[in-house]
Amino acid sequence: MELKRTATAGVAALLGAALIAGCTSESASDTQAGGAETPADTSTATEPEPTEASPAAEETSEAPVSDIEAAVQTFVTALDELGIDHTEPVRAEVGASGAKAVFDITINGYDAGINVFPDGDTLAAWQELSDSFGGIHVAWEHSALSLNSSDGIANSAEIAPLIADQVGGEARGV
Repeated sequence: MELKRTATAGVAALLGAALIAGCTSESASDTQAGGAETPADTSTATEPEPTEASPAAEETSEAPVSDIEAAVQTFVTALDELGIDHTEPVRAEVGASGAKAVFDITINGYDAGINVFPDGDTLAAWQELSDSFGGIHVAWEHSALSLNSSDGIANSAEIAPLIADQVGGEARGV
């Protein structure tokens, strides 16, 4: 039991440091060396597309979608449907957040991010840290749309419940 508490505290400390760094830093990874925006990586390299001869191709006309791509698309679609101004998500470094994928995005002129976690436990640990630092986010499945909790805190508190309703998720920190 003591080992579990120690391990949990260690993970919490790492996630806390990553959360602080991720929520307060200006992203330098949004552009390539030439100044062009870097598109979001939406490849599904681990899931081969079905061929015409495979049974999967007959069952569905669409290629399989990864959970990372699904999370990004879910949040972007919600923002579009709500008429909320945003940039295209750009793949960023994961760091020590515990996420398996992170995307930088600007929402209503404020820095934000989409974090996709490997499981519910990792998301829950990240949520606890986000809550403890006054973060505002929308959780959906194993992902979170982390909204700006400094300069744009009032805007984030206003739009988080709208986004949560649109995706069928939960707004926290509002």
